[in-house]
Amino acid sequence: MFQEERLLKILEYLKQHQSMSVQEICTQFEVSRDTARRDIVRLVQEGVVIRTHGGVSLPELQKELLSYQDRLIDESESKQRIGKTAAQLIKDHETVILDVSTTVQFVAEQISAKDITVVTHSIDNVGILSKREDLQIYVLGGYLNVKNRLLYGPSIIDKLSEIRADKAFIGASAIGADGLYYPYEEDVRVKREIARRSDQVILVADHTKFIGKSFFRLDFDCIDILITDRELPSEIREVLDQKNITVIE
Repeated sequence: MFQEERLLKILEYLKQHQSMSVQEICTQFEVSRDTARRDIVRLVQEGVVIRTHGGVSLPELQKELLSYQDRLIDESESKQRIGKTAAQLIKDHETVILDVSTTVQFVAEQISAKDITVVTHSIDNVGILSKREDLQIYVLGGYLNVKNRLLYGPSIIDKLSEIRADKAFIGASAIGADGLYYPYEEDVRVKREIARRSDQVILVADHTKFIGKSFFRLDFDCIDILITDRELPSEIREVLDQKNITVIE
């Protein structure tokens, strides 16, 4: 079982029982105590649980990570503007990778280019683009994450390694002066491979990403363009200028 799936199951258990010990994590998921402790550290870092003596529990004010559908609704007007601007960068006959991201989903909705090939592991991107007959869709297969509506697993990176794309569009959970951040380690591995296999990488992110926090870091060197909806914090703008990353506000 991948850590991402295990963390979701721990949260589901906590909803019913309010607390869970290290030993219960080990027994229920057949993992070592070191693995259980790493899971606890991740959940504490995300702010969705609090550490207790011997395990974890839900905080008094539950602050579970927003579901994919919740994030889609949040700041949707800003994301729609970003998506429209980003979609205009796609030209006829190109091969494009679309990451799993609520903002990237708005890019998918507004693509007007024809005869393109879209590569994705997002269930929603497939649903949106399958209505069109003037493009091809290549789905990166793997295990299904129902909550976040994506496919995941080692086969995603294996398939990406066989692809060459003109452009890739990715999202981020949080953005700091030292890079992009994501809640899961696999997120970073997938996005790093996407960047390696694409001629140009476009990051689409609304202003809320610049005040959020997450866990695993991806370097700015992986992106070429950032499209956002408001003026950037000065310390981030300075770093992007130094790295010659184009910013479209």
